[in-house]
Amino acid sequence: MELRQLRYFLGVTAAGSFGRAASQLHIAQPALSRQIKALEEEFGVELLFRNARGVQLTEAGERFRALAEAMVRSIENMRLEVSNLADEPSGLVVVGLPPSIAHLVTIHLIEACEARFPKVTLRIIEALSVFLVDWLELGKIDVAVLTNPRDSYAIERRDLAEEDMVLVGVPARVPSGLKSVRLEQLENYKIVISQGFERVIQPWCEAANVTPHYAMKLDSVPIVQDMTRRGLYCTIVPYGMVHNDVAAGRLNAVRFDPPITRRLVMAFSSRRPISLSMSRVFELLEAEVNMIQTQIRDP
Repeated sequence: MELRQLRYFLGVTAAGSFGRAASQLHIAQPALSRQIKALEEEFGVELLFRNARGVQLTEAGERFRALAEAMVRSIENMRLEVSNLADEPSGLVVVGLPPSIAHLVTIHLIEACEARFPKVTLRIIEALSVFLVDWLELGKIDVAVLTNPRDSYAIERRDLAEEDMVLVGVPARVPSGLKSVRLEQLENYKIVISQGFERVIQPWCEAANVTPHYAMKLDSVPIVQDMTRRGLYCTIVPYGMVHNDVAAGRLNAVRFDPPITRRLVMAFSSRRPISLSMSRVFELLEAEVNMIQTQIRDP
């Protein structure tokens, strides 16, 4: 397998046909077909389904495209890193962040990167940790902040922080004088919860032999936050997400007794070399997450 074959394959998938791809890649169509056929023979699987309208990716082709895109981008970044090593970090770094962290980190991370490493381009992708792990394994993203991630032999981790989970609501639903709450007391509150945060507290519930009965479960963290601010429900989230609302008096937040926490880790692929620009973004990302933790006070 050669790098040019990967470029040819990606060119065909982007163009949707061998004819258009051959024109764009400046190669004869029969030669292009032979290169793709050689790839399929090497891997022993059909990557493209040919029809009268052009080409479509097979299931194997979809997987191969993701890996090819990651490899080509890695090589392009490698070329930039080596050629500019004496100068400064440069190239594209793709960062994955879960929704509960993205709104706290993204703006400050971009500002810090532009100020310190102007030749580095950041791309921020917001998604649940379960998807971010998959994309790290496929090489679609370079680094991610994950929350209580599943084990994976293809990624490495660095511990960042432990966050307190809290019961949150407007003062009418969560009284100001309340110092703590136990899991078995959750039945006294009308709670909407995101499925991600439900997974975070589930091990504690199982250990305490408690089965919470939630009024509603949603996939959207912003909608859960909005419903809580409107006083329709209480919710359970990491304290950092509601620190500003608590400080402004709009919401009250109460810790659990015993404490319930979620773990934040920075993760990256163990299969790829870490470039200079990736290393610098890792440092910025770690600093931004740690700064958030030191800025927020306990509820």
